[in-house]
Amino acid sequence: MQQSSTAAQDMGGWQCRWRTPEGVFLIAWVVLCLPWLLGIKTIPFDAVQQFFPAVSFSAEQLRHLQAPWWNPYLYGGYPQLADPQMMTLQPSMLLPMLLAPTSLHLFNVVVLLHVLAGGFGALRLGRVQGMPPPARLLFALVLMFGGVAASRLQHTPMIVSYSLLPWLWLGMEQVRRRGRLHDVLLAGIAGGLCALQLTQVTYFIILACAIHALGAVVLAKGQRVRLLLRFGLVGVVAGVISAPQWLSTLAWLGETNRDGFSLEAALPGAMHWQTLATLLSGNVFSQGRGDSWAFGDISADYLYLGAVPLALWLGWGGEVLRRKPAATRIALAVVILTILIALGGATPLFPWLFTWLPGLDLFRRPADALFLTLPAAAWLGANALQAALQPGPLRPAWMSVGAVVLLAVFSAWMAIDRGHLAAFVWLGISAAVGIAAVLLLRRHRAPEGWLFALVLFDLLLFNVGTSFNAGSGTKSVLTADRAGPAQRAYALLAAERQPGLPERAVVFGIGGLTNGAAVHAIALANGYNPMLASDYLQMTGMPGEPVDTFQQKLPTAWAADTTAPLYDLLGVRWLLAQDPFPGSSAQGDQVELARRSSVLPRVLNPRSVRRHDARLPPADEFNQTDFSRQLWLPAVAGTACPEHDAGEANIQVQHYQPGRIELTVEADEPAWVVVNEVTARGWQARLPDGTVLPLLRGNGLFHALCVPAGRHKVQLHYSPLQLWREGLSVRLAGDGGRH
Repeated sequence: MQQSSTAAQDMGGWQCRWRTPEGVFLIAWVVLCLPWLLGIKTIPFDAVQQFFPAVSFSAEQLRHLQAPWWNPYLYGGYPQLADPQMMTLQPSMLLPMLLAPTSLHLFNVVVLLHVLAGGFGALRLGRVQGMPPPARLLFALVLMFGGVAASRLQHTPMIVSYSLLPWLWLGMEQVRRRGRLHDVLLAGIAGGLCALQLTQVTYFIILACAIHALGAVVLAKGQRVRLLLRFGLVGVVAGVISAPQWLSTLAWLGETNRDGFSLEAALPGAMHWQTLATLLSGNVFSQGRGDSWAFGDISADYLYLGAVPLALWLGWGGEVLRRKPAATRIALAVVILTILIALGGATPLFPWLFTWLPGLDLFRRPADALFLTLPAAAWLGANALQAALQPGPLRPAWMSVGAVVLLAVFSAWMAIDRGHLAAFVWLGISAAVGIAAVLLLRRHRAPEGWLFALVLFDLLLFNVGTSFNAGSGTKSVLTADRAGPAQRAYALLAAERQPGLPERAVVFGIGGLTNGAAVHAIALANGYNPMLASDYLQMTGMPGEPVDTFQQKLPTAWAADTTAPLYDLLGVRWLLAQDPFPGSSAQGDQVELARRSSVLPRVLNPRSVRRHDARLPPADEFNQTDFSRQLWLPAVAGTACPEHDAGEANIQVQHYQPGRIELTVEADEPAWVVVNEVTARGWQARLPDGTVLPLLRGNGLFHALCVPAGRHKVQLHYSPLQLWREGLSVRLAGDGGRH
């Protein structure tokens, strides 16, 4: 009895000390994120090169009371609204960035604030599930700083969606338990904001929530119809909030290179089975600190949750299984199944799912399933801590112990075989942290403070501030590894920028400029984005992934080299790279700056039309065309202008901004006008009286329209409503979305 009384006093003591877990988590968040918060480190790679420029552009447009739907600074013009990763509609990213749209440091802070918000959601969720404060804290820390949550920090839209998962999970749990209106709204709003980023992480989250809801309805004891209606209302709220994004993406998808993958194209994005070793130590392959010898992607394949939650599960997992058998088995099943999915073709599971699960073929990385491994594993670790804080003997999870022992033996063999004996040091450090956690819980009267010091040490050493999620904070977005060329290139482009329709540059091997030029309204004919318009990709060969030299770009029949007429139409004035372009006479330190002299006027008035039956004009004839006199149009395109000897027009550009072009056209008779900006669904042309002018795809890629005789003001405008009408009507008509 005395022992029981002492235990009760100890429990009461730690409950008092951990009465405000939100405050403790806030302190932990500051400690873990301090280098980013101070600007010493920056979130690297895709966060800098792809996602910051997109959010910066949108925020800058909104500050000028302009719509950010169309980005003219990438790929000759890009429907940013339709891109599922650009966060154009995500208020939690855009609204804070209104304070300083071009600040990379602010962008980093906003991303980390999402991590903080996700942690607070996890704490609330843990409380609803009956976890004591220490278990809630461990749950939140592992959920937001463990595994891929840390290693994939650079993939901003995934992290934003993932940070909403705890709140969505909380809302779903409350709907199941109580079903009040504000619970439904919480789940629906969190789900809708989560779905504004249509990544594979979101796909897996939505799939998991659908399975959760279905299971809750099936297992409900009475009132199943009412519960089904509640979850249905959650789906309606989430669908309404996310509708503008998925409607836009679906409307454009058929014109892109991402309208479905083959299994063979998706499998290279799977986790390598050797990287299961990262479950034991975060630096087993020196991927976080040192020269990596990792298999596969060092960030996408990362499993390290921390030594403490793993040790807790190994020591007390049997007790968790005894206390909560159903929930624990579900969590274990999620861990196992998601890892099997992440392994791709190494098991039959992912190929089988790929063949029949709708929508899975839109994504290319099976390893993204690890974003569901992490919540289940965090829940297991937190419940193991809850069991460990209770009096009683160790109750190991023996099957897990056996699996970890086998994994440790395999990891040791791999390190010896590859000659990387430093792996034993990192494995030893993680093992020491785990053993220390168990000893603290067994021998210390008040172990919570020391335990969380171990957790923070472990996360600081392995999961934050490492090579895969932190780079130098001293480099701006327009600075490459060789800062001189990047800064000279930026200064040159900024000096050459003129009002009106922009002339463009092509940039290779200057990473900060690839998309970063858009931060400063500098137009490029290339960029960095995996999702591209198929026609543009086919004609120009511009890669979606960054490459170092122009020579690495896929040559096409329309753009075999930098002298191609297609570059004249695109208005490519400058070629910038670290290595010489074909035919460049630049030498030495200046090879990255080459000027083209044959750029065509940005607006043309051709007098005759040539037709092409195929999707794109024939390359040989296209390359011999005098575009100031002739216009290529699809054979099926109807027109009010004559095919030959069309009107002569005087054209002036009155106004140009992203997504809006205003022209004054004075023509003696109906005349052709070609605006050398890339066209796409969603653009429309109108006269001041509301008359709609058919907007055609001229010369393969550009705006072409027939303007009536007389003097007219013509406005070209990019409209989401027009995008939805055109794209969805064509997709419903069943021609694959191509127009």
